[in-house]
Amino acid sequence: MAKGTIVIDPGHGGTVEIGDSSANNAISASGVLEKNITLRFAFLVRDALQELATIGGHTLQIHLTRETDKNLGLCDRAKVAKTKRADIFLSLHCNGFNKVVRGTETLIRPAVSNPKHAADKAFALRVQKATFNALKSHDVNAKNRGVKDQKLGVLNRGCLGARPRGCMIELEFIDVPAVDVLLNVGANSPQVRSDTAKAIAGAIIDDLKANP
Repeated sequence: MAKGTIVIDPGHGGTVEIGDSSANNAISASGVLEKNITLRFAFLVRDALQELATIGGHTLQIHLTRETDKNLGLCDRAKVAKTKRADIFLSLHCNGFNKVVRGTETLIRPAVSNPKHAADKAFALRVQKATFNALKSHDVNAKNRGVKDQKLGVLNRGCLGARPRGCMIELEFIDVPAVDVLLNVGANSPQVRSDTAKAIAGAIIDDLKANP
């Protein structure tokens, strides 16, 4: 059985930048905003975690940094995990670049400013593998961009605290038309979203089991 407190952070939100958190970044080929995709995925991951808890007898406390279309500063997002004494902090985002580049990647705070780098990396590898495999099962063109170090404000240990294992996942490049079909507008997109959320939830449970 797994036991722990989880904070899921749907990136962006609202209409104005607050505390270095932009209201929105990427936009899908059909016009779906990243902030709405991340919130939808946060709900799905929460639901999947609750289902796994019921089935597996896990004891989980699950919190979202936002449940509506509002923005929070990066440090305030991280502080939710600190306040809740979370074991896990997962920030959900989507990429956008040139409507061609695609793939899934997971980011962690570099070791120079992160005493939990090794634990964060182990968690990030689980999330990355699970998410990529779920997307790959629906799209042979899915690409694994791996786990990378990046100095992200939302993973700042001064705000996040020393306790949680934390990472940010960039689910895909939503400005690519094929990804928009995969995740947003295709007939099979609800199933893809569900399978991906369940995979992420499974990775979180695995990480909690590995760190009792």
